[in-house]
Formats: sequence, structure tokens, C-alpha cells
Amino acid sequence: TDGGPTVWYEESLGGWQFGYPPNPYAEQQALLEVQRCTREGITINTFMLEDDRWMVNFVNQMAEVNHGRTFYADKHNLGEYLLVDYLNSKKKRVS
Repeated sequence: TDGGPTVWYEESLGGWQFGYPPNPYAEQQALLEVQRCTREGITINTFMLEDDRWMVNFVNQMAEVNHGRTFYADKHNLGEYLLVDYLNSKKKRVS
């Protein structure tokens, strides 16, 4: 995706719903989907160009639930990034 969770499915409201900015319900639904992916053996690796505190927290939650990796890139220098690897419980700066 190119941002936070803004779309979710809610049958009682007739299907797909859109809300911006991201709201707690959309966030909860996205994290439930991350749990489903994890149970299916799907690893989610995220490339982060944003430094918004909410978005960083959300991506950290996704990686923690999924045991995936997050690459935090410096938006001014895309060749430099911080790798947070929840699978192997380590952090590494790469440049």
C-alpha cells in the first residue's frame, strides 16, 4: 500500500467503506488481516519512506505480529536504510 489503512469491509454497512485519515477500526481490521496472513505462512516485508509517528507505530505492529522485516529508508538518501528484522530479533543500519 502507499499509506495507512483507509478501506475496510463492513457487511452491515453494505460492503467496502473508506475513511481518511485512517481510523482505529480500519487499523484493527488491517492488523486482523496481518494475523490471517501470518497463520497462512505469508511473510510481510515493508519498505517505509514515511517518518510519521503513527505510521511508524502501525508498521512496527504489523512486523511484530507477522515476524516480518521493515526497511526504514531515508527519503533523502534511498540507498541508506534501517532494517528491523522481527524474524531474527535484530536491527541493522545499511548504507
